[in-house]
Amino acid sequence: MSKYTSVFAAAEVNTVCLKKNARYNVALIYPNTYSLGMSNLGVHAVYGLLNDRQDTLCERFFVDPACREMLSIESNRPLKSFDILAFSISYELDFLNFFAVLRSLGLSAPREQRPVMPLIIVGGAVNAFNVAPLSRFSDAIFSGEAEESLPVFMDALADSGRISAYAAKERFLRSVAGEKGIFVPGFSAPEQAAPRFCAEIDAFATGSKIITPRTEFSNMFLIEVSRGCPWHCRFCVTGAVCGSFRPRKLETLVPLIEQGLRYTSKIGLVGAAVSDYPQIDELASLLRERKARISVSSLRVETTRESLLSALADSGQRTITFAPEAGSERLRRSLNKNISDDQLLDKVALAKHCGIEKIKLYFMVGLPGEEESDITAIAALAKRVRKILPVRLNVGIFVPKPKTPFAREKFADKPVLSRRLTALKRQLRSEKNISVQTSGILEAAKEALFASADENFFNGIYKF
Repeated sequence: MSKYTSVFAAAEVNTVCLKKNARYNVALIYPNTYSLGMSNLGVHAVYGLLNDRQDTLCERFFVDPACREMLSIESNRPLKSFDILAFSISYELDFLNFFAVLRSLGLSAPREQRPVMPLIIVGGAVNAFNVAPLSRFSDAIFSGEAEESLPVFMDALADSGRISAYAAKERFLRSVAGEKGIFVPGFSAPEQAAPRFCAEIDAFATGSKIITPRTEFSNMFLIEVSRGCPWHCRFCVTGAVCGSFRPRKLETLVPLIEQGLRYTSKIGLVGAAVSDYPQIDELASLLRERKARISVSSLRVETTRESLLSALADSGQRTITFAPEAGSERLRRSLNKNISDDQLLDKVALAKHCGIEKIKLYFMVGLPGEEESDITAIAALAKRVRKILPVRLNVGIFVPKPKTPFAREKFADKPVLSRRLTALKRQLRSEKNISVQTSGILEAAKEALFASADENFFNGIYKF
């Protein structure tokens, strides 16, 4: 086993047992680092779905510049030995790694110019709002949630028999082209690009399949408590394309909690905003009774309550995150982010009362309707928060995304973005207990291009 894969494999708990004589060998590829990929519940869900099948073996691959050849975490097998390459893509910038992986195998030509096998399929969050960018290079694209559509795809593949010629491959792809949530370039009608959502998410347990210390959430068992978002902020794809808000019933989470606590005391709750979960008080109480250490990602100011904050503090979480997005109340209202400065400050004070020691705040610059005064408002709000608790600002750059209300808004000019980020840093440079981290303008500009790309966009960039 290579040094690269052995380091990760040795630290994992609950890795799938390899099957002999599996009919289909699927390479699940997250085109970014192991740490990011294993922090993604979508990767865990697909890994579980495929390995629950008797006819399928799924092994994981990640992209790391330090590793010259991509080898599977489970068995150290080379990527070229798999007959299905299943990419899970969460971020537009990972399109670049998608092409890098295909080039390493000599498969980066458009699909009609490639060998019959392997099949190249693509899933992940980016497909919910735009299936076009990778459609010339993919045999099938999964849009939306895969729990129902992926088994349909694999069952149809099993019924098709061995695919050794283009005619057989075409028959198989035609057979799934009409399925909701499966977009087959060249065969599916445009409306088939619409995402598919699970009507009853309690039918699917979504939690960590593998525990590892080498992720963003070290040795933590992640549990998804809800999908979708009820707030519909105008810039956000979650509310626009991820389906209606669907919380899981508390009783369906209990078996996942018990499973997770067999491996670790750390339970991470996952959702667009965990504080929106209707039974969060009962869930927090249950976890405290089990002596679990609770962690969450981001909280919503409007729905964060003392019971959750106390549970987090008692679990050892010292930092919580809110996302005001804009510095002024005027600009926040234009985003449909209707929270006041006073509401935010009240929740920060409550967090301090409960034992939280630091606040992380997310903002964006380059928003539609933004003025120079809105940048000054970010600094002013940070100073007010700092009087209660130390604060860290994470400042991103607005990127218009398809299917959102802001889809047709302009990506801000680079000189404007640079000037505003510089001004914000300057205003806070000498302030104690305030730190600032900003996103890269070039990366955001690429993300904006890729997010709205059509099927021909990458033809002019890559020479095959």
